[in-house]
Amino acid sequence: MKWMTRERARVDRIACPWLIARFIDPTPEFRFVPAARVLELAQREAAIPYDVPDVELGHHGPACSFDAFIERYELSDPALAALAPIVRGADTEDRGLTPESAGLYAAATGFQATSRDDFDNMARQFPMYDALYAFCRAQTRETPRPRVLFVCLHGAAKSVVGAAHFRRLAAARGLEIDAVAAGTEPDAELAPAAVKGLAGDGLRAAPGRPRPLTIYDLQAATRVVSFGCDVVPAKGQRVDQWDVPAVGDGYGAARDRIVANVERLVSEVAAEGVAGPFRA
Repeated sequence: MKWMTRERARVDRIACPWLIARFIDPTPEFRFVPAARVLELAQREAAIPYDVPDVELGHHGPACSFDAFIERYELSDPALAALAPIVRGADTEDRGLTPESAGLYAAATGFQATSRDDFDNMARQFPMYDALYAFCRAQTRETPRPRVLFVCLHGAAKSVVGAAHFRRLAAARGLEIDAVAAGTEPDAELAPAAVKGLAGDGLRAAPGRPRPLTIYDLQAATRVVSFGCDVVPAKGQRVDQWDVPAVGDGYGAARDRIVANVERLVSEVAAEGVAGPFRA
């Protein structure tokens, strides 16, 4: 994927590419352009804009763009949750937010001043973020909640329905395990039939719009369910292939097949015990 932001990066616009390259996109292409042209060029080049006003992956209230990426791509690693306020404090005026924020701001300012360009800045700062992430892992006792990954082509219907019903049935069994949905070629919006059907079942469609399969998804999943996609988990996790009719051809038929499969999967997970948590 192509990612675009303002040139002359310092904190957030280096932290976000680090997060993208380490946890989201295995083959990212980064572009740094004049601030006034980010949205124009992003639209022209089919790039994802970030850390500019009025975009999803930007500042919202006290939260910075790094926070927006964690939320959008469902990065549930507790070490990232610990790293986020360090970045937020360094990127905003709230330098006292964490003990590390002021130091990160100072180091990032120095790297910005001494780097040849934004790409040189990234290359020099990425090891610092690797070190901060390792520090946060060492300081964090909490482990990520295990989760099942549901994958379909567009991330807009089958995977969303499967994840929603898995969360419902797992909670009913008292299982501490989550579920997420992603697409290998995600659509811009969720399928209306899936959203309406889940609402009729008393369930919420999540994520709010389709998102791509990420590095973290393939590393963190306890089990993977694929609806006809070629998925290769990072650690050899089991992949189940489910043959389900299209949700657009009738929500009821698709839902019944998915729920029957989910019921078996929940029983298997309950019998096996929850797998160990992901650690990078």
